[in-house]
Amino acid sequence: MSVDTQHPRGNTVREKLNSYALVRTSLSSERSLLSWMRTTASLFAFGFSIIKFFDFLEGREEGIQFSEGPKYLGLLLICIGALTLALGVVGHNGRLRIMRELGLLSYTQFSISVSAALGLLAIGIITAIGGVLS
Repeated sequence: MSVDTQHPRGNTVREKLNSYALVRTSLSSERSLLSWMRTTASLFAFGFSIIKFFDFLEGREEGIQFSEGPKYLGLLLICIGALTLALGVVGHNGRLRIMRELGLLSYTQFSISVSAALGLLAIGIITAIGGVLS
C-alpha cells in the first residue's frame, strides 16, 4: 500500500500521518510547559521552605541570629523559578505561533496550560513578596 493511497474517508494516508505528527508536536509543547511548571513549583517550595525554616529557628531560640544569607538564597530560588517559568511560557507561545504561521495547527488563543502557568507565576510573585516582608 502506497502512502498516497486514498483513505475511505477521502484523505490520503500521508495526510493522516501528517495530521497525527502535528498533534504530537503540539502535545509535546504542552508537556514541555508542564515540565517547566513542575520544576518551578519545586523551586518555589524549596525557596519558601528555606526562608521559613530559618525564621522558625530564630523564633525558637532567644538570642540566636542568623545571617541574611538563607533568606537571600530562598528569594533567589523563588526568582529563578519565576524566571524559568516565564521563559517556558514565552517558548511555548513561540512554538505555537510558528506552527500557526506555517498553517500547521489551528490552535485557539486560550490554553489551559498557559493559564495555569500564569497562575503559578502569580503564586511565585506573592511568595517572593511574603519572603521579603517576613
